[in-house]
Parts: sequence; C-alpha cells; structure tokens
Amino acid sequence: MRRPLAWLLALSLVTTAAAQPVSKPQTAAKPPAGAKAPPTARPAARTQSVKALLALAHVQSEKKDLRGALENLGQARALAPNSEEVLAAYAEASLAVRAPLSAVPVLEALTRMCPSVGQYHYLLGTALVQAGDVAAAVVPLKEAERLEPNEPPILVALGTALTERKLYPEAKPPLLHALSLAPDNVEAMAALAEAEEGLGELQPAEDHAQRALARSAGDATANQVMGMVRMKQDRYAEARDALSRAVALDPCSTKAQYQLSLAYARLGDPASAEKHLALYRRCAAEAESRVAQVRALTGFSMGGMSR
Repeated sequence: MRRPLAWLLALSLVTTAAAQPVSKPQTAAKPPAGAKAPPTARPAARTQSVKALLALAHVQSEKKDLRGALENLGQARALAPNSEEVLAAYAEASLAVRAPLSAVPVLEALTRMCPSVGQYHYLLGTALVQAGDVAAAVVPLKEAERLEPNEPPILVALGTALTERKLYPEAKPPLLHALSLAPDNVEAMAALAEAEEGLGELQPAEDHAQRALARSAGDATANQVMGMVRMKQDRYAEARDALSRAVALDPCSTKAQYQLSLAYARLGDPASAEKHLALYRRCAAEAESRVAQVRALTGFSMGGMSR
C-alpha cells in the first residue's frame, strides 16, 4: 500500500510532495493610472503555506491535538483542493476525530483520483462503517482486498462488514487469511469467531473467542460471541455475564443488547429483559438514522449495490 496501515495520522507530512496549484485567483481591483500593480500570490508561496500547515498538523497529531490538526488540514485543503496528500491527510484526520461524514466525500474523490491505491478504498470502507452504513462499506472494502490481498486490516474490515450483513460464508475466508498472516491479531480472532458463530460452528467460535479474550479481556466482539455461544448451549447465566461485559464495552451494539435481553428473559428477570430490549430498540433506531444520513450523502442503493 502507499502508506502502512497504521494508526491514523501517523504520517510523515513534512516531506510530502508539493501541493498542486489551485484554481485561478480572483482578479484584484485595477490600480490607479501610473501606479504599479501589486504582485499576485505565487504558486510557490501557496505551496510553502500548504507544507507549513501540513507540518503543523503533523506536530499537533503527535501531541494528540486532533481537532487542531483537522482545522489546519482544512485550511490546507482550501489552498490545495486537488492535492492528493492534503486530501488523504484531511480524510484520515476526520476519521481520527470520528467525523466520518466529513471523510466520506473526500475519500470518494480520492478513490476516483487514485483508483489503484488500495488504502483509499480501505479508508472509505472504514469511514462508511464508522458512519453506520456497513452495507455500503462492503463495496470499497472488496476493491481494497482486490488491490491489496495480503493486508490483515483490510481483510478483517471486509470480513467484519460481511458478517454484519450476515454473509457468513463470504466473511470467513478473508478472516482466515488475515489470521494466517497475523496469528496474534486479536481483532482477526474475534471477527472470525463471530463469523463462525453465525455459521453455527460453535466450537471453533468458542475457541477463537477464548483465544482473543486471553490476549485482550476487553474485546467487545469476543465477549459478545462467548455470550451468544453460551445462549445456544442453554448456559444462560454465563451468557448474561459475557453479554453484560460486551454491552459495557460497546453500549450501542444492537446484537449484544438484544441477546442480553433474551438471556435475562430466560433467567426469569423480565425487568432487566425489558430494559435491554428498550436499549436495543433505541440503538437500532439511532443506527437506522445514521444510515439514512450517510446514504443521503453517498447516494448508495442496496438495490444497485453501488454508490
């Protein structure tokens, strides 16, 4: 990939290529007769300003001032709206501050400008997932996998998105491949466990979830999978405990909230069951609203499976 798939904004922005020139500047007022016209801003000056803003944003990101970095990258984008480096940095900064709706149109532009760069398709899929539209995310994530078939972050993101759409047979191969490339990757283990649970492969799902939890007890997906496996084994108290940990880690997980309500119902606790059912309904409504918002921006259609 053009850049390593590492933490967002871990970029060497100071050494990036010079930004492309912007559109023709507005014409200044005509000077009085005999007066010397003031010089117009030169492209070199604009380039230096953009590079300075990128350098400042890099420093701010290292200091965890992500909002400040995004503000300076917005100024750089205004000066160089067609610069690949500026657009990429702006999109990554938007994702870092969890502003996916700002990132999505920029990343769509980047995938058109640089269709062979897998990272931009991956980041677009990531932005769509962050915005709540997992179905739309499958399209760019599949393209990212085609371009970069051996990148574990891409494979895990694609497998997770396919699992969210209940396409478990399609989800499992990229997740197995990710785990073969990165055997200690907790996210890959947990995502594979979730796909296996969806396929009814309870023992492999339990094994992979337990492996993930042994490395990271705070993994929400692995706890959710353990809860769902225990539900299918009629071990409701253990299911309740695992699912309670899952919703504590990810309160807006509709799947975990719904399963937890079922666990409480099986245990004869209708008040708790109703509480988590209400939380499930609220989270589901919020998710539906987010999907509608992002689709108004992207024009994605489930019927056409295209943006």
